[in-house]
Amino acid sequence: MYLSEFDLDLPYIADEDKINAIMNEKNCLRNEATKLDYEKNWKDKRRQFRLETRNISAMFERLFGRMETKDCSKILVECVDDVKEEQVLNFLGVCTVQVKFSYNSFSASNDYQKKKETLDLLMEGTKIVVENENWNIKPFETVYFKIREANYTNEWVWKKPVKSADKKFSAEVLCQHGVESIQIYIVLRDKNGTKLDKKIVISELPDEFAYAEHLGEVKWLSDNEVALVNKKGDKTWTVNVELTAKQK
Repeated sequence: MYLSEFDLDLPYIADEDKINAIMNEKNCLRNEATKLDYEKNWKDKRRQFRLETRNISAMFERLFGRMETKDCSKILVECVDDVKEEQVLNFLGVCTVQVKFSYNSFSASNDYQKKKETLDLLMEGTKIVVENENWNIKPFETVYFKIREANYTNEWVWKKPVKSADKKFSAEVLCQHGVESIQIYIVLRDKNGTKLDKKIVISELPDEFAYAEHLGEVKWLSDNEVALVNKKGDKTWTVNVELTAKQK
C-alpha cells in the first residue's frame, strides 16, 4: 500500500439543543432530527471548509508523491473544537487523527491566513500519524518547508507545452489553485520560450472533482489558434496569437 493522499475534514458535531428543538418541532425521533440538523446546519459548512483547504492539501499531495506503507494510503486530519479521540484510527487504509481547531477563527481569516493555518493543521495531524506509525518524519517536513518557501502558492503547469505546426509558438496550461477558486490559464510563448501573455480561460471550484474534467487535451487549431478541450470533448476554450480568449 502507498500513502499518497492528505486531507482535512470538519466532522459533524451534534448540537443537542438544536436536535431537541427539531424533535419537538417535527415530532420525530432523534435519528431523523440529527439528519435534519446535519443537512441544515453543518453540511454546507463542512463542504466549504474542505474547498477552502483543498489547495494546500492538494499541493502537499503533489509535492509528496507517495510512500510505501504497511496499511495506510491516506491521512485524514479532523479539525475539532475539542479532541475527543486521541488515538490514530485506521479504517480501510485511511489514518484519521483529530487536532484542535476554531472554525470561527478560521472562517474570519483572509486567504493567506487560511493557507497558513491549513498547512499547520495538516502537519500537526500528520506528525501524530508519523509518530504512531514510527515513520521517518523528514519526507513530510521537506514538503512542509517547500510549501512555506513557495509562500503557500499552489501553481503548476499541466502537462507539457504544445508547439504550433509552424513551430513559431507554444502553448501551456497553467493552473493556480487558490482558496476560493482554481484559475486555469493558457500561456502563449514564442519559439525562444519568451512568454507573450497568459489568458484565463476557466475559473472553477477549488477541488479536483470540479476542475479535472476540464483538462482533456491542448491542441493547435491553426498556426495562431490553440485550444483547451475538456475530457468529454464537448467544450473548447481557445486563445489565438492576438490573445483573444473565448469559449465555444
